[in-house]
Amino acid sequence: MLHVSFSNRFELLLEDLLQQLHEKGPDPFSAQQIIIPSTAIGRKIELTIADRYGICANVEFSYLGQWLWKQIALIVDVERDSPFAPDVLAWRVYEALGDAKFTGKHARLKSYLEGADAVMRLDLARRIAQLIEHYITYRPHFLAAWSAKKRAPIEGLDATGKEDEAWQAALWRRISAEIGAATEHPSVTFFRKIESMDHAALAAAGLPESAHVFCLPSLPPLYLHMLRQLSRVTRLQLYVLNPCQEYWFEVVDRKRLSWLAAKGKAEHHEVGNSLLAAWGKQTQAHIDLLYSGESEIEVTDSAFEPSGRETLLGRIQDAILELKELQAGSVTLAKDDRSLEVHVCHSLTRELEVLHDQLLALFAGPNPPKPQEILVVTPQLEDAAPLIDAVFGTAPHGRYIPYAITGQPQRRSNPIARALCDVVALTAGRHPASEVFDLLMQAPVAARFGLHASDLEAIRVWIEQAGIRWALEGEERKAFGLPASEFHSFADGLQRLYLAYAMGESTACVDGRIGAGNPEGQEALALGAFWRFVEELRRLRRDWRRPHDAAGWREVLGGALERLALDAIEWAEDFRVVRRALADLQDHMERGGLKDPVPLEVVQSALGELLDDPARGGVPSGRVTFSSISSLRNLPYRIVCAVGLDDSNFPTAARALEFDLMALAPQRGDRQRRTDERNLFLDSLLSARERLYLSYTGRSVRDNSPKPPSVLIAELLDYAVRACSRDVEGEEAIRRRLVIEHPLQPFSPEYFASDADPKKRSFNAEYCEALRAQAFTPPSPEPLAGDADDDEAPDPGLPFFPMPLASPEPEWRVVRLEQLRQFFANPCRYLLRQRLGIAMPEQAAELPDDEPFLPEWPGRQAMAERLLAPALEGAGEEALLALARGGNEFPSGPLGDAALAAEIRQLRTFVQGLQEDIGGAPPQPHAAALEFEFEGESWRLEGAVGELHSGRLVRLRYDDVRATDYLAGWIAHLFLCATLEGPAVTRWHSRNGFYELQPYVEARERLAELMALYREGLQAPLHFFPKSAWAYVTGDGDLGKAKGRWQHWKNPAFGESADPAYRLALRGVTDPLDARFIELAERVLKPLRQHVTDPRL
Repeated sequence: MLHVSFSNRFELLLEDLLQQLHEKGPDPFSAQQIIIPSTAIGRKIELTIADRYGICANVEFSYLGQWLWKQIALIVDVERDSPFAPDVLAWRVYEALGDAKFTGKHARLKSYLEGADAVMRLDLARRIAQLIEHYITYRPHFLAAWSAKKRAPIEGLDATGKEDEAWQAALWRRISAEIGAATEHPSVTFFRKIESMDHAALAAAGLPESAHVFCLPSLPPLYLHMLRQLSRVTRLQLYVLNPCQEYWFEVVDRKRLSWLAAKGKAEHHEVGNSLLAAWGKQTQAHIDLLYSGESEIEVTDSAFEPSGRETLLGRIQDAILELKELQAGSVTLAKDDRSLEVHVCHSLTRELEVLHDQLLALFAGPNPPKPQEILVVTPQLEDAAPLIDAVFGTAPHGRYIPYAITGQPQRRSNPIARALCDVVALTAGRHPASEVFDLLMQAPVAARFGLHASDLEAIRVWIEQAGIRWALEGEERKAFGLPASEFHSFADGLQRLYLAYAMGESTACVDGRIGAGNPEGQEALALGAFWRFVEELRRLRRDWRRPHDAAGWREVLGGALERLALDAIEWAEDFRVVRRALADLQDHMERGGLKDPVPLEVVQSALGELLDDPARGGVPSGRVTFSSISSLRNLPYRIVCAVGLDDSNFPTAARALEFDLMALAPQRGDRQRRTDERNLFLDSLLSARERLYLSYTGRSVRDNSPKPPSVLIAELLDYAVRACSRDVEGEEAIRRRLVIEHPLQPFSPEYFASDADPKKRSFNAEYCEALRAQAFTPPSPEPLAGDADDDEAPDPGLPFFPMPLASPEPEWRVVRLEQLRQFFANPCRYLLRQRLGIAMPEQAAELPDDEPFLPEWPGRQAMAERLLAPALEGAGEEALLALARGGNEFPSGPLGDAALAAEIRQLRTFVQGLQEDIGGAPPQPHAAALEFEFEGESWRLEGAVGELHSGRLVRLRYDDVRATDYLAGWIAHLFLCATLEGPAVTRWHSRNGFYELQPYVEARERLAELMALYREGLQAPLHFFPKSAWAYVTGDGDLGKAKGRWQHWKNPAFGESADPAYRLALRGVTDPLDARFIELAERVLKPLRQHVTDPRL
C-alpha cells in the first residue's frame, strides 16, 4: 500500500519528511532512500537535514526511473543501468538507422534519412529514443503488442500512421532482440515475478525497507504501477504537493466545460477556480492517477495551510486552495499592496535593469528580504545569462546585489567544458584565425602554455601581421577541395614569424617568404608557446579526422584535455565534471551497442548534448538566484520574480513529432509541454510567499508600439482585475495599479523626479547627477534654419565642454611644426589627448578569417612600404615582383597576380616621378623658428624640414591623395616660405598623382592665423573638420557636400562625424557645420585651394 501525504505547502511536506526520517532513526548498514524530481529539491532537503541535525549522512538521493531500475535489478537479471535510457538507446537506434537493409524495408523511415549525414542521423536517433522511452512509461501496451508481432490498439490510424507504426514496431523488435528482451520489457518480467513472490521472498531479494518519494510533479502510469507492486514489501511514502484541499478532479476550464456541455457530457464537471482549472491540468492528472487505485493508497498526515495574508496574491492563493472563484470586487487592494505586479519594458535588458532597481528598493524598505529569499526565473535562461551578468555583475559597490545564475549549460559555465568543445569544433571545422585565438585566450588553455595577457596581445598582433587567416597547413585546405597552398595558413605565418625573429627587420626574401611581426628578445618564449599550441592542434586534427570507437574517443578526448588545459586546483571540479561526461559518453556508446567507429562530427554533437543536459538542473544558492523556470520548481521563496514572459517565449509552441503515435491518441496524464509549462506558472505563483513580480517586453524598442505578454500573464491580470473591481469602469484603474509601464531609457527623468511614482524609482546616482546638471545647464543653441524641417534630429545631450578651458600655460606656447600638423588633422582629438589626457580607445578589429580576394588598403600600404626603398634604388619589375610575392598582402591566384602586377607598375610610375624631383643629390635639412604675439602672450613655432632637394620640398605618401595630405603639405610649405631664404616650392607625391605649391608671399600671415587657431583649439573644440571643410572649399562653398562628407548618408560609419573624438568633444552641439565651420574652412583652406596646382582638382 502506498502512503501519501498531501499539502499545498512545500515546507509542511519537508517537515513531514524530516519527521519520518527521524522516527526511522539512523541505520549504519542501509542508506535512507529519497526519490526526488530535481537536483534543486535534493539540495534543499540535504541542506535542511544538515541545518536540523548538524550533518546529512547516509541519505541516498535518486531519480525515480533510476531507482526503479535498481529495484528491477534485484529481481530480474538485467544490466546495472537501464538500456532503455534515451542517452543509451539513441546509439542503438543510430546503429539501426545506419543499416540500409533495415531502413530499406520502410519507405517512411527511409525518407527521413535521405540526404542525411551522420550528425542528422544521430539527431533523428535521439528523437526516436526519447519517443520509445515515452512509450515504455506511458504506452507499454504498444510495446507488448509489437513484441507479439501484433498491431498496437490505436484507433483512427490513417495510412501514414500505419506506416509509422510498422517501422517503429520493427525497430522495437530489433532493439528488444539485441538487448535480450525479445518477448517482453524487463518491467513486465518484474511484475510477473514479484506477483509470484511472497513477502519473505521479496524481503530476501534485498528490496529496501522504506523509501520516500518527494514532490514529484507527475508519475507515469508504469512507474506508479511498479511503486504499487513494491509497496507490498517496501514502505513507500509519497509526499505530494496539492494546490487545492477540495476534490477538484472534475474541474475543467470554461472553454472545455462549454465543449462538454455541447456534447452532453458536462455532468459532474465544474469550473471551480478558473486559474486552477486552466493551469493545473498536469497536477490534476497526477493526483487523479494516484486515486485511481484507492484501495492501494492510504492518505496520512495531510496538512493544508492558507497563505495567512490579506494581500491580492494571498487571496488568489487561498481561492485556489479552497476551490473558490474570487467574486468581482471581493478583494480590496490596499494602497501598499504590491504582492502582485507586472512590469512592462522595451527589452529584456531593460527588464533586468528595472528588476535591479526594484530589488534595491526591497532591500531598502521595511522588513527587507535576504538575497537567498529571492528567486528570479526566466523561460530563456541561455539568452538572459549574459544580460544578467551585464546588469547585475557590473553594478558599483554601493548598488551591488549578490547573485548566482544556476542551471546554465556546462559549455557556458564550465571553462574546461568550453575549451574542450571549442577545440572539437575547431578540429571539425577549418581553424579560422579568430576562433583559434579565442581558444588560446581561454584561461585554462593560456595557463597550460604559460601565456600571460601581454603574450596573448603580442600573439594577436603576430597573427594579424603574419597574414594568418585560416587552416593549420596546406593539407587542410586540400580537404576542402582547394589547392594545398600554405598561403595565409598558420604554418606559413609561423615560418614568417621565425624568419623575422632570426633576421630582425630585414625585408630579405628567404625561401619565397619575408619575415613578419618582428618578435624579439624574451618574446621568443611566447612565440615558442604559440608554436606548441598550433602543433597540438595539428596533432589533434591528424588523430581526430579518423573515426574511432567509444574507447578510442574517450582516450583521445581525455588526452587532448590534459595537453590543452591546465589541471589547476581552481578548475579541479570542472575537470571532474568533464571527465565524468567523457566516461558517460563511452558508457552510453558501448551499452548502446555501437559497433562501427564514428566520425568527429557525431562525437561533437553527442558530447555537446551530454554536457548541456538540462537534467542536471540548477540548485538554490545563498544569493539572489537566477534559474530557468523549471529548475527550482516548487521551492518556496519570499519573493518570486519571472522575467522574459513574452508572448512568443512562454508557453512555447512545441509540436509533437510527426511520427509520434501517442499524439494521435492522447490520454489523461500524458506529458504535454504546453500543459506542463502552464502548470509551471501555477507552481511559481503558489511558491511566492509574499510577492510575485512579473515582467515582459511589452513595447517595441523601435516605435513604442504595444506587444502582447504571455497568455498566462494576460489571464492572471484579467482574474486579478475582476477580483478587485465591481464594475468595468473601475477595472482600468486597477489595471494601471498592477501594470507598471517603464520608459525606454534607464536615465529617464520619470525615475528621479521628487513626485515620481514610487513603483518607478531608480537608485542610479550617476544618472541622477547627470539629470541634475542638465537641469542647470543653459539650453542648447537652436539648429540652423536649413535643418528646421528635421523633426527626428537626435537630442545632442549634455555638452562635454560647457565652457572654454583656461588659457594654455607657458609650456604650451612653444609649438613644433609636427604638432601644428597633428592639430589641424583633427583638432578635437588633439584637444582631448594633449590638453585633457583623454585618449579615445580604438576598438581592435576582429581577426579576419578569410584571405583577401581583392587587394586591401592596409596590404597595399604594407607592400609599398617594403618595396619603396628597393624601387628607389633601381630594382627592376621582376625583382620587385619577387619581393612582393614574398609577402602575403595580395591574394594568390591569377586574379591576385594580375592585381599585383598592376600595383607594381603603379609603384614604378610613382617612383619614377619621385626620382625626377629628388635627383641624385642628398636632401638638405632646414631648421628655423618663428615668433608670434597673441593678446600679450609670446608664442613660438619651431620646425625642421629634412626633405629639401635644391630648394624644393619633396614629400610622399603612397596612397590616393586626401584632404589631410593637402593640409600637411600646406603647413610645411608656409613654414618654408616664411623661413627659407629664397623661393620655396613644395611637391607632394601620391599614388594617383602629385600637387605643387609655388612660393607664397603671405606665408607668415597665414601661419599667424593657424597659430591663433591652435591657441583657440587648446581651450575649446574648434569647428574645423578637414575632410568636410575640403569638400566645402572644393565644392565652391556647397554646404550640402560638406554635410555629405560629415555624415556619409550611404554609410554613416564612413562619415567624418563617426570619429569618437568628434562625438565626445562636440557632445551637446546641435549642428557642428555652423557658421563658424564655414568661416574656418574658408580661412584655413581657401588660400590653399587658390594656390595649389593639381590637375586632379
